[in-house]
Amino acid sequence: MTAIFRHPFFRCALVGVAALLMAMPAGALSVVQRSFDELVSLSELVLVGTVRELHSGYDTPDRNIIHTQVILSDLEVVKGRLDTAQYTLRITGGQVGDRIDVYPGLPQFHPGQRYVLFIRGNFRDFFPVVGIQQGVYQVLKDGAGREVVLPATGDETRPALSAAQLLDAHPETLAAFLRRVRSQLITPAVTP
Repeated sequence: MTAIFRHPFFRCALVGVAALLMAMPAGALSVVQRSFDELVSLSELVLVGTVRELHSGYDTPDRNIIHTQVILSDLEVVKGRLDTAQYTLRITGGQVGDRIDVYPGLPQFHPGQRYVLFIRGNFRDFFPVVGIQQGVYQVLKDGAGREVVLPATGDETRPALSAAQLLDAHPETLAAFLRRVRSQLITPAVTP
């Protein structure tokens, strides 16, 4: 080992730099991979809904965290129970004034867009959907006018797909997808 590496100041500086590098935030979100069975079984609520409005604001007096309330209407509850005609999903991030908090890897919701959501931990968790983007499916119309589902990409936006692209993707119809969810509720997966 050379003399510079043996010097105590150099060793302390090296440890300090390493600690700073480890403390830096990661650029992407790591998520545990979930099976379809797990999406259904771990969710408290599974619903189909259309985003009516998005409202962002601070939830704490010190104004350090922005949350967005995603107001969903035109609801179909597949698992769980709701006694209201709309549902509010609270997610971390959003825009208040000039401040924008965006978390790479989190799906973004858009007014007028329809989704299937596997919800767990609403008003408690950072992003209250099982498996983050794995529990978010966009409902789109294919070239034949059928409602089909596509998994969320985790990107901020998904470009509109043409009818040909939708056919190439071979998406599952919404009706078939919801039948799969309901069949899991009748015969839940056995875990070892």
